Amino acid sequence: MLACLVVIMSYLAARLGTTVVIRPHLDWPLWPGNILLASVLLLAPRRAWPILVAAALATFAVYDLLIGISIRSIIFFQLSDSTEALTAAFGLSYCFDGVPQLNNVKALAKYSFFAVLLAPFVGAFFSAFTTHGEYWRSWSISFLAQALGYLTLMPAILGWVSKRSEWAHASRSRYFEALALLSGLLVLGYFSFVSPSSMVVPVLTIVPFLLWAALRFGTTGVSTLAIAVAFLAIWGAVHGRGPFVALGPAHDVPSIQVFLLLVAAPFMVLAVVVEERKSAEHALADVNRKLIEAQEKERSRIARELHDDICQRLALLVLELQQLEGDTSNLSAGEVGGRLNELGQQTSEIVGDVQALSHQLHSAKLQILGLAAALKSFCKEFEEQQVAEIDFSSHDLPRLLASDISLSVFRVAQEALHNSAKHSGVRHFGVRLWAEQGALHLTVQDAGSGFDCEAAKRGRGLGLTSMEERIKLVNGTLSIASQPRRGTTIHACVPLSSGEDPLRAAG
Repeated sequence: MLACLVVIMSYLAARLGTTVVIRPHLDWPLWPGNILLASVLLLAPRRAWPILVAAALATFAVYDLLIGISIRSIIFFQLSDSTEALTAAFGLSYCFDGVPQLNNVKALAKYSFFAVLLAPFVGAFFSAFTTHGEYWRSWSISFLAQALGYLTLMPAILGWVSKRSEWAHASRSRYFEALALLSGLLVLGYFSFVSPSSMVVPVLTIVPFLLWAALRFGTTGVSTLAIAVAFLAIWGAVHGRGPFVALGPAHDVPSIQVFLLLVAAPFMVLAVVVEERKSAEHALADVNRKLIEAQEKERSRIARELHDDICQRLALLVLELQQLEGDTSNLSAGEVGGRLNELGQQTSEIVGDVQALSHQLHSAKLQILGLAAALKSFCKEFEEQQVAEIDFSSHDLPRLLASDISLSVFRVAQEALHNSAKHSGVRHFGVRLWAEQGALHLTVQDAGSGFDCEAAKRGRGLGLTSMEERIKLVNGTLSIASQPRRGTTIHACVPLSSGEDPLRAAG
């Protein structure tokens, strides 16, 4: 069924492509067939690629034969189509591990390299042989045609498919806004590119609408409008109308292509920047929500420990003291001393537990003794509480260390050890603290079950996010190396010059 759908879409794409041929050189300013094929490959499982590629190429070949294209040209078209589509599909699927999501500048840069530059660059070497004119002129037109398609048509296809559920639940006002945007562009675009006499300057038509699309509809909106503008401009040139006809047959196709690329590219970048900022605002909102939840959980834990443990033991201690007071006349001095010794031990245990709870909230040793000593002491307490073994080492630390750096690194070590004890499945950990080349380094290692870092960050937990945010506060970086059943290594690196608070001893 998918192969039959590809056959139908490929035939329609070929028909559409032949309607925008500009004579007398029979040049295609935009050829949608390859872009459609590459888009389908990215959306389909890889095991189906051979069948889909064969179905599309066969459709293109049959259509070319029907319209009278020579066998020689068909062979080069087939080589160009297959090379270009597979280059784009393999490159993008490798970089994005699936369907490309153009929601940040880095993603757009990777997409542009493989789809907008590399794939058209390779495919143009074959398609340029299909004409009898100058080879490099044909190569440049073919390259620009495919680059334009990959910059506009493919993001529109992938965007509409990947965001179909979002549009299915969109409000009615959202649909009216999109309809108004597209309708306004088509009406004014007609008078700029298609009408017998151009009544509106093209820039005045395109810029406001593309700006509207970039701010409100992202890359999908920009690419959709860019496709509409491209077909209006090409349709006008095919019928001898619009601003590009006056340049002459030898220059109208390249001028259309360059104009459309220069118009679409900056607004795609703007749309990506806007989407990246919106995404950052939503990450930030999610972190704030998780932080509030974590605070409430911590308060609940402390309240529970105080009520269920400390308060109960104190109440029991008071009862035993009252009982001892009533029994003093019936007990010997030795028995009273023994009971008092027992009650003293219970009191010491309660004091120790309160101190441990206090250390979890704030370590006085960190301020008094420094980072290394405080972290070493915490590791010993952690060993006793978790029945674990920790290999701690520190070396080459500076004599003075900023307090904000010390606190951030100490909290990261705490969180990392708690996560390892909870999720790794092992009871042996390694903690190393050292300074090197103007930076403070911390590693926490285990040889446990490991985990998928990206999946963990997308989860509801706050551990990894809180560690990253703490390190960012002191201009540091946090890297996590982990694989299922191969252990985990967390490495924090903080420049020693990033501290702002008064310096304290490193320990």
